[in-house]
Amino acid sequence: MAQATPRVSLPRAGGTLARRTALGVFVAVLALLTTQAIVDAAEIAVGVTGAMSPFAPAALVGSTIAAGTGAALTYAAVDRFSARPVRNFVAIATAVFVIMLVPVFVVAPAMGVTSTGQGVLVLYHLLVAVPLTAFIVGAVGR
Repeated sequence: MAQATPRVSLPRAGGTLARRTALGVFVAVLALLTTQAIVDAAEIAVGVTGAMSPFAPAALVGSTIAAGTGAALTYAAVDRFSARPVRNFVAIATAVFVIMLVPVFVVAPAMGVTSTGQGVLVLYHLLVAVPLTAFIVGAVGR
C-alpha cells in the first residue's frame, strides 16, 4: 500500500505557525500598501477619505494584523481538533472570506464608498486572504 506524502508541511510547533503567520501578514501588508499607493497615484475615486476610511494605511495594516491573528488561532484550533487541518482551515478561511465581503456591499456604500471603491475593497480582501492562507498552511515559505 502506497503512503501519500502531504503537499504542504504542517506546522506542529507554535513558533513555526507564528513565523508563517508573520510572513503572511508581511506579504499582505506589503501588497495592500503598494496597491493603495497605486490607487492614490492614479487618483481612483474610491469615495470616503481620512483617518476613518477603510483605505487609510492604519486601517489596512491594523485589519491585516487582526486577520492574521484570527487565522493563526483558527488554524491552531483546527489542527488540534481535526484529522485534516489544512482542508478544514481552507474551508473555514473561504467561508470567512465570503462573510467578510458582506460589509463591503452593505456597510461601505453607507460610508460613502463608491462602486469602484467597493471593487478595490474586494481586491484588498483577496490580497489579505490569499497570502495568509497560503503561508499558514505551508503552501509557500517552507
